[in-house]
Amino acid sequence: MAKSVKARGANRTRSRVTETGARHERLADFETRLGRARGRAGNAPEAQARGSAMGTAFRISSELVVGLLVGGLIGWQLDKWFESSPVFLLVFFILGAAAGIWNVIRTALAMQSDRVDAQAASNKPERDPSKK
Repeated sequence: MAKSVKARGANRTRSRVTETGARHERLADFETRLGRARGRAGNAPEAQARGSAMGTAFRISSELVVGLLVGGLIGWQLDKWFESSPVFLLVFFILGAAAGIWNVIRTALAMQSDRVDAQAASNKPERDPSKK
């Protein structure tokens, strides 16, 4: 009986050794796959810049559309209340278009000034603290 207990212990040790070796192989395989994936993610700043540009384009277009819709709805409601021809609709639609265009221009100017500020900050020479 003692012999069989010893044999079982030896089998357990062998299975642990093979499990450990399999774990090391899986870990090494995982590390190589992770390294390849990180290498592919090297273009992340480019993708982030593209996403930022798409977000800005969506913001600009939505501001223009919202200006048109709000102006049109206000004009339509005023025409409905005053029972008039589509005078208010036309006037407020034009005002909404002007407001939307003004928002687009304002956003574009802010983007341009941010870009100029960023370029100026990156081109600014560092001051030497010893020279005053």
